[in-house]
Amino acid sequence: MVPPNALEAATQIMDTAERRGVRLRLLGGLAFKKLCPSSMDPRYFRENKDIDLMGKREDSRKIMQIMETLGYKPRELFNKLNMGQRLIYYDMDNGRRVDLFLDEFVMCHRFNFKENILAGTYTLPITQLLMTKLQVVEKTEKEYKDLMVTFRDFDVTAGKSGIRGDEIADLCSKDWGIYTTFTKSLESLLLKVGELEETERQTVVSRVQKLMAMMEAAPKSFGWKMRARIGERTRWYDLPESDGDAMLRQGANP
Repeated sequence: MVPPNALEAATQIMDTAERRGVRLRLLGGLAFKKLCPSSMDPRYFRENKDIDLMGKREDSRKIMQIMETLGYKPRELFNKLNMGQRLIYYDMDNGRRVDLFLDEFVMCHRFNFKENILAGTYTLPITQLLMTKLQVVEKTEKEYKDLMVTFRDFDVTAGKSGIRGDEIADLCSKDWGIYTTFTKSLESLLLKVGELEETERQTVVSRVQKLMAMMEAAPKSFGWKMRARIGERTRWYDLPESDGDAMLRQGANP
């Protein structure tokens, strides 16, 4: 039986997978809720009904077996068309969707998180989780809430703990598109901090500015410089098409 609580349901999936030699890790809102104490602050709290997980492409068939054994209903056509890249399942009783990304997280930009699945307990590391929010071009309040709690709860570092600013800066130094989207995201976040109390505002601003300074200081690759010449005249990101939730609305395989 699938637990009605989303975090419990996600944990059930991950524990079952682990027992079968398959490692899955949380991303999305539930991951921030698990890692960031500030996510329980009423100002940033949001309901997390759906589940987002990262797995390995090589485990695709095992993951499909695990999900169906646990009673999740596959989105059959989508899964066939995206085999090895992404899978979608539904918990019809609780009206819940489960998104499984395999090796790569692909939305406005593309990130390979395969190696990061080995780290952490139940979630991807906070650095990779932050990337998934910074890469969103058309943000909603939920992205801003997740970004805010991340910078409230984690410092920016050049080491193995907290937000790995060195890792983000290195990524941005090789890809002008990611650098540009991340920079715009951080700038827009700074416009939101006026709502915070003074101490909180100082903490968030200093950490955001520290990350931006690390991104700016990192030596840029030849490819980065060439793409920068074109600039924003050509779009540097993708806008993911909505894949809808027809199954939850209709109770049938879309």
